[in-house]
Amino acid sequence: MILAQAVAYLAKAPKDNSLYIGLGQVKADIKNLHNEPVPLHLRNAPTKLMKDLDYGKDYKYTPNYDNPEDAKQDYLPEKLKNKKYLNLD
Repeated sequence: MILAQAVAYLAKAPKDNSLYIGLGQVKADIKNLHNEPVPLHLRNAPTKLMKDLDYGKDYKYTPNYDNPEDAKQDYLPEKLKNKKYLNLD
């Protein structure tokens, strides 16, 4: 019965193609921007050379912070930093 109610609710819900459009944008970025580098602060630094190149420098380990907002950092390459693929507003 619950599954039938969920199906009926979804069938009557308003539809749009925003997810389809967003997925198309993601695919285009994967195709066109696939060589974007990982930000330096997220890179592992197992060697001295990598440490000297600032791999892992200024990385913020979230569990070390009482307030997660204090550990806010960027996780995406520069070209993807402000991208939004689906607007849920």
